[in-house]
Amino acid sequence: MKAQKLDWSDVPYVLAVCEAGSLSAASRLIGVNHSTVFRRIEGVEAKLGVRLFERLSHGYVMTPAGEHFYQYALSLREGMNRIQLEIGGKDLRLEGVLTVTTTDSLLSCLAPMFSAFQDEHPDVELRLLSDARALDLMQRDADVALRPTQNPPEHWIGRKMQPIMCATYAHERYWNAAQDLPAEERRWVKLDDDLAQSPMSQITSLQMPKGAKVTVVNTMMGVFDMVRSGLGVAILPCYLGETSPSLVRIQDPDHRVAWDLWLLAHPDVRRSARVHAFFEFASTNITSDLLGTPDETSPE
Repeated sequence: MKAQKLDWSDVPYVLAVCEAGSLSAASRLIGVNHSTVFRRIEGVEAKLGVRLFERLSHGYVMTPAGEHFYQYALSLREGMNRIQLEIGGKDLRLEGVLTVTTTDSLLSCLAPMFSAFQDEHPDVELRLLSDARALDLMQRDADVALRPTQNPPEHWIGRKMQPIMCATYAHERYWNAAQDLPAEERRWVKLDDDLAQSPMSQITSLQMPKGAKVTVVNTMMGVFDMVRSGLGVAILPCYLGETSPSLVRIQDPDHRVAWDLWLLAHPDVRRSARVHAFFEFASTNITSDLLGTPDETSPE
């Protein structure tokens, strides 16, 4: 016959009888009546299908099964005491390491949000990894990822934040000199992306004239810096282009390539208090204004 499942609340009654040696002494120890202790002990024995005590004239004596139960129950009680001692009464401030991976350009854009989160949770050790590689949350390279993507991995827990728009920008000085040139004579600054997976690369391939002069840079922030230096024209995320006063938008966002900013976490880590707090904070504070989402009116 299969043993029934024990109730956690049964354990203190068995412990009391083990330590007190009788029902009456156990009832005084716990602060309940004699019959309640009797019913709980009988119930535990019925669920386990064994006798925990020999009922003798001078009291209750543990059987071998009762002695095993007692040792395990002592460990449970010690664990509960440690929980109360080490956790009970502490404040609700979060602490510990929280690792977030994102791109270098998003880190630059979202720096005020990260700073505000750190101010609100000063005991969290925030580790920010900016890397072009999609760090593997399954291998726990990071706890949370903030990434632009069209297809977030199905095995990650995710929340779609905001659309990522890309438009064409140039330094005002460069554009004043180059806007009257034939399109193929304007220099383009292009991201080195062999697989053309980034929204910048996809839109660049749609808009850059065939035969145009090209300068290739291997990071998005590098492209941004070169355009700000006045080198040429480039497709940039609007969260960079719209927030740089020296740049002018020469074409509105191209909606043929649709990307979104996703907040992602491993399913197990998502239940962490730190990750939950970051999810809620980021969801509230990553707004279209922070991402520089423009209106659809070109300055031309």
